[in-house]
Amino acid sequence: MFAHDISELLAKGPRNCWLALNEKETAIVGRGETMQEAVEEAKKSGVDDPIVIWAPKNWSPAVYWDVCA
Repeated sequence: MFAHDISELLAKGPRNCWLALNEKETAIVGRGETMQEAVEEAKKSGVDDPIVIWAPKNWSPAVYWDVCA
């Protein structure tokens, strides 16, 4: 697994929708109002197994944790 900063990529992308990224997280290959729409657009772009994330209207720092322990 690799780690890199995708903030510039996401800053240039559309907002308030689902985004599909390629496997290396270097390009936005699909978008949609639903996850399925983003995945379908990615597949049309030739990416069969995209990484899908929600792009909020405004990006802000957040911390998430698992409360089920």
